[in-house]
Amino acid sequence: MKTSTPKKFLTLTVCGLLAMVAPVAASDQGAGHDAAASAVTPQATIKKIIEGNDAFRHDHPKNHFDAFQSGQVPAVTIISCSDSRVHTQLFDFEPDNNIFAIRNVGNQIVNAEGSVDYGIHHLPTKVLLVMGHSSCGAIKAAMGDYSGETSGIKAELDTLKPVMAMDDQEGPFNQRWTQNVERNVDFQVNKALELYADKVEAGALAVVGAVYDFNDLWGKGRGALIVVNINGVTDPQEIMNHPALNELSKAEIVTHVGSQAK
Repeated sequence: MKTSTPKKFLTLTVCGLLAMVAPVAASDQGAGHDAAASAVTPQATIKKIIEGNDAFRHDHPKNHFDAFQSGQVPAVTIISCSDSRVHTQLFDFEPDNNIFAIRNVGNQIVNAEGSVDYGIHHLPTKVLLVMGHSSCGAIKAAMGDYSGETSGIKAELDTLKPVMAMDDQEGPFNQRWTQNVERNVDFQVNKALELYADKVEAGALAVVGAVYDFNDLWGKGRGALIVVNINGVTDPQEIMNHPALNELSKAEIVTHVGSQAK
């Protein structure tokens, strides 16, 4: 069967990516919550999956798929947590052929290095977004005793030990938890800078560390994406003046840049 020539992909700089972030509904009892709660058996869940796919196909005509019949041209590689509350719809644009998505517990590069390598070296992505999130269960687990977990879970949490070593153990647990989420983002960004230093130095790649904050712990509102690191720069004022954010308005920068005391 003859395939269509892929159309030019949607060019996304880090600025465009942040500008398109859409806040999540403030209600904890929204339609998504109710729909998920009703799928309580394997049979009901499979039914929802199939019906959801049929709805997707109905809403996307055949020509929607023309651009990626013979390849992919994503503009951004995202490594995020496997947490079910964290998905690409938070960017409010079509993820198909635009986002190369990698997910694991704790949004860790070390546990998905090959996948990240592929996105950076073999795809035309110009931004590597390391995206942590508020209330990250992997970080909370790594802060405590997880010796009773399965060998697979322990192996993936063990790689967070260098992050936990930065925790001075002082202050309320929830405050430390939030700080460790951001520390982990910084740690993963630093790992990326080691792996892809040549591309960053050449200006061919921007490594952005951010936190998807659905709890409003960073004080920018529920559902905000908070930039906490760009190419190793972590000071909020320096981030606000970073060239990578040139296309954002001052208001957008103020509402999407922040930090916890680390």
